[in-house]
Amino acid sequence: MRPTTELPDDPALPGLAAIRTVGLARAIPALGLGAGPFELRVCGYSPGERATLAVRVGDRRFAVKAYAEDPAPEAALYEALAAAGLAPSGPGTGLAHDSAARVPPLLAWEPDRWMLVIGWLEGPPLTQLVKQGQGRRAGELAAAWLRRAATLPLRIGPSSGATRILGEVGEYVAMLEAGDPALGTAARELAARLARTQPMEGTPHLVHGTLYARHILDLGDGPGVIDWQRFGQGPLELDAGVFLATLTHSGLTHRQRTGEARRAEEAFLAGTAGLLDERALAWHRSAHLLRMAGRMLRRQPLAKARVVLNEAVRLAEAPATFTLEGSPLELALEALSATLTGPALEFALRALSTRPATPEERAEIGRLLEEVKQRRR
Repeated sequence: MRPTTELPDDPALPGLAAIRTVGLARAIPALGLGAGPFELRVCGYSPGERATLAVRVGDRRFAVKAYAEDPAPEAALYEALAAAGLAPSGPGTGLAHDSAARVPPLLAWEPDRWMLVIGWLEGPPLTQLVKQGQGRRAGELAAAWLRRAATLPLRIGPSSGATRILGEVGEYVAMLEAGDPALGTAARELAARLARTQPMEGTPHLVHGTLYARHILDLGDGPGVIDWQRFGQGPLELDAGVFLATLTHSGLTHRQRTGEARRAEEAFLAGTAGLLDERALAWHRSAHLLRMAGRMLRRQPLAKARVVLNEAVRLAEAPATFTLEGSPLELALEALSATLTGPALEFALRALSTRPATPEERAEIGRLLEEVKQRRR
């Protein structure tokens, strides 16, 4: 493990500066480390944004996270998740079998130095399971987490749905345009399609925001989820789409993993049957693959980014057959267009455009239909 002296010298991260200057024990006195020896290594670093340090002191292990912004919202999230029964309350604390999904406990928070200390969850990430031929278990664990997330009553975090995602798409389109004009054209067309087919979203849930396969761990008796910096309130399809996009990326860019990635996807979809809207899921998966394709140009060949972008386009263009009260979509649209005009028709079409209408939307469409009938009498 790297000694403290090898910490990045980053003035944007006051926590790192404090550790370099006074040492870990004095920088975070709440840990009660004393003068004993410890091991430390940098396990994640984004210059000017954040750093994650893995620390071992005797038989204790934890993560120190230093930020360039106040992490108070994330600290509040960890406290809320602990209150909901998802975090162990101390070393060696286990959870009941029906609460096996876990997040790290918050051990300390230094608000003046913008640092969090969280407990360490032991277990391999799902990316490792896919590599080792355990794709089905990876998919089952991810599904178990999403089912647990769907039950959480937490209303904490900023709005994090399709609107936010569309606001970020332009950055990745620009990356692809800079790398190759043809890719840029395809990406711009995809972005336009995503804007036209933006899914309507109902009751929001707590979402992780970056639920990559590497952020889900196999704890033996259930999944553990780490790295909550981008949490918010949004549709479950957002997290599901991100997870599936990481499987797609792995299978497309590492052919030896294609089979296991497919098995992980099949297990995940089976484990979340009835929980997710298929069209909204495809939308979020496509949008995240577009993001991945743009970021890939930093380190990977153009050809691999093209393969990932092509899959994003395919998902966005895939036909969908949805129903309204048991009727095929085409028949429903035909009946509505013969009855509604103007704003009423626009509302109905939007409700049906990307997924089955919610009960609230069906009620509103019924009200509009009755309103039109009354005007025609």
